[in-house]
Amino acid sequence: MLFHFLLFARFEKKDFDFLQPLFYKESKASIIVYSLEENELGKNSFDHIKNWVQNLRKYCGEILMILFANKVDLVEEDELNLLDIKRIAEKYNCFSFSLTSAKTGQGVNEAFNLIIQELYNKYSI
Repeated sequence: MLFHFLLFARFEKKDFDFLQPLFYKESKASIIVYSLEENELGKNSFDHIKNWVQNLRKYCGEILMILFANKVDLVEEDELNLLDIKRIAEKYNCFSFSLTSAKTGQGVNEAFNLIIQELYNKYSI
């Protein structure tokens, strides 16, 4: 089985909302990323999870979603509440969550492997 991946970053810019249907067209899975930072950026990205999920469901229906709790390199791991992150993922019907760092690459390969495995399980003959 062959999977093609098209990755794009979609930020909260209202000027580009009209393009959303084009970005989501034929999507089978989605990565929702939020920042673990304890600052305004982290709070804003966390608050936007709900909007992302609503838009994905609006344009794609019930597709596979995984939650990336990003910037794990900027927080003390012993301060992370994994149960809270798991609850957020479950609340929005994400099949899993991963602690990631785009800067260091921590957890990124493992997270993408989770997506690939889940897609394979769902779409293999």
